[in-house]
Amino acid sequence: MSCSPQLSHRDFVAVLSRCSTRAHLEQLHAHAFVSGRAAAQTTTFHLLRFAALRLSCLPYARRLFDATPNPNVFLYSAMLSAYVSSAAATPSAHAHAHGALELFLRMLRRGRPAPNQFVYPLALRAACAVGVRLVRSIHSHARKSGFCEYDVIRTALLDGCSRYGMMADARKLFDDLTERNVVSWTALVSGYARAGKVGDAIVLFERMPERDVAAWNAIIAGCTQNGLFVEAVGILGRMVDKGFRPNATTVSCVLSACGHLGMLKIGKLIHCYAWRTCVGFGSSVLNGLIDMYGKCGNLKGARWIFDEVSDRSLTTWNSLINCLALHGRSECAIAVFNEMRDEGVEPDVVTFVGLLNACTHGGFVDEGLRYFELMQHEHRIEPEIEHYGCIVDLLGRAGRFEDALNVISNMRIKSDEVIWGSLLNACRIHRQLELADLAIRKLLELDPNNANYVAMLANVYSEGGLWEEVRKIRKSVKEENIGKKLPGCSWIEIDRKTHRFYSGDDAHPESEDIYDTLDDLAASMEL
Repeated sequence: MSCSPQLSHRDFVAVLSRCSTRAHLEQLHAHAFVSGRAAAQTTTFHLLRFAALRLSCLPYARRLFDATPNPNVFLYSAMLSAYVSSAAATPSAHAHAHGALELFLRMLRRGRPAPNQFVYPLALRAACAVGVRLVRSIHSHARKSGFCEYDVIRTALLDGCSRYGMMADARKLFDDLTERNVVSWTALVSGYARAGKVGDAIVLFERMPERDVAAWNAIIAGCTQNGLFVEAVGILGRMVDKGFRPNATTVSCVLSACGHLGMLKIGKLIHCYAWRTCVGFGSSVLNGLIDMYGKCGNLKGARWIFDEVSDRSLTTWNSLINCLALHGRSECAIAVFNEMRDEGVEPDVVTFVGLLNACTHGGFVDEGLRYFELMQHEHRIEPEIEHYGCIVDLLGRAGRFEDALNVISNMRIKSDEVIWGSLLNACRIHRQLELADLAIRKLLELDPNNANYVAMLANVYSEGGLWEEVRKIRKSVKEENIGKKLPGCSWIEIDRKTHRFYSGDDAHPESEDIYDTLDDLAASMEL
């Protein structure tokens, strides 16, 4: 690419917009330096934004900024925007957020230029990734500076409050806005969904006067995160019917829902859409595809996607390991883990959950204990409750109850339902009724009104022939009005429609035929 030494500002910007590589950018930057144009902050502004936002080259953008003697407020805004955008798009979100906050603090210390209504929202977005105290601190500074009356700052603060579950504060900020745009509505919808108030999120979403793709993504993600997988897929259908085009975020969320529901056909349709529209090349979509195919039992499809990924992230490796472990392909999961280490990828807490699950399902007790030690001593990863649960399950299934109890007593964190539930499952396999009684009583201490645990205790006593104890439990259930046991649920996909069934449920339109068929099957088994 060649540049004339007499480029006007308009021509300079036009040439910059046609750059496609860092080499082009450096050539144009050199031309600006030689011609004296680089001294103008408007030139630096355009170069900086192009380097950060178009080429994702944040270090180059920061060098441009640092080389400017007295950067104006527009350069500060551009650099802050670059950090915030990078934090949203890369795994190094925390580091980029800290970079933005360090720059904001430098701006405050120097006093010139002073932050304006465009700087504060960027600082608030960076603070959201670090902690609620910083959000409050920047809000306080903006209020003292007289900028809190701007809706753009209130919206950024609303987003910060909602991210940390302060929904009362977020709602008050929303209600006080003079003009509510799609960004503020979406921030509140996302906040309610993150707080687990998905019903409120859906009601608010339905009231939105206008929606964009981000708004649809917020409600689809909220449904997926809160276990409303059928609803998430249904909302995708509405989104498409309204003429909106799903993007990578939409695809990732719906793939997750399809994986949980076992909706392989719809998952394949979404895969085709991602391929045709070229939204399927990002890591989130590729990882979502591996997860979806794996959870739906199509391990061949999961492995094919994995093999097609040239630049595999840690999440990509974890997705395949967990899929293989989920379906009992223990040796394959361990082989993938070894392949991952050979390529120099450092495992994390998620990796070892999948690996220990693989050992549990495969009955590889010694290997599981070795990996548990490897995790702590070689990789310096502190075990979390899921890791302890895997080890207790591993030892319990092997009948090594003394070792399992030793693990529980030596845990560095408080045992919960995962631990005692794993032990209980092993006790029922090996008919260790006395230890099962202990596990259930520990579960009841954690959740005294859980009818499922009470029913389990009654079953343990009945298996041991302790009918008087069974009678006492049933009497206490009636007297203390303990809630009903949660019904089991299963689902099946037929002709791209998901049918859900609950135990004892007669609400399904074909329930009479279903029960007649079940009765016929039961009768045939007795013959």
